[in-house]
Amino acid sequence: MDETSENNPRSTIQVILGFLLGIVIALGSLFFTIFLGSALHLRQQWLFPALTALGIIAVGIVALRQMRESSYALGVVIALSLALLLDAACGVAFFR
Repeated sequence: MDETSENNPRSTIQVILGFLLGIVIALGSLFFTIFLGSALHLRQQWLFPALTALGIIAVGIVALRQMRESSYALGVVIALSLALLLDAACGVAFFR
């Protein structure tokens, strides 16, 4: 466990900046989904959280692949994970 921390030290500032970048990416995905849904005249409300989740998952996979090399990617993955949880809660709320 100590060997991995010596080989790849994480910068807290970079993780925080990556977290803020992840929040911006999640909000961008939300606004893009709203724009796309209004352009396509979607009537089913559950499609909005589903499309947002697809965008968040796609960016999350890219960030997850880069997580070992970059502290920024770690922050992005943390933020997108939280955004995906909130998106799932919104999706469940549409079915009630």
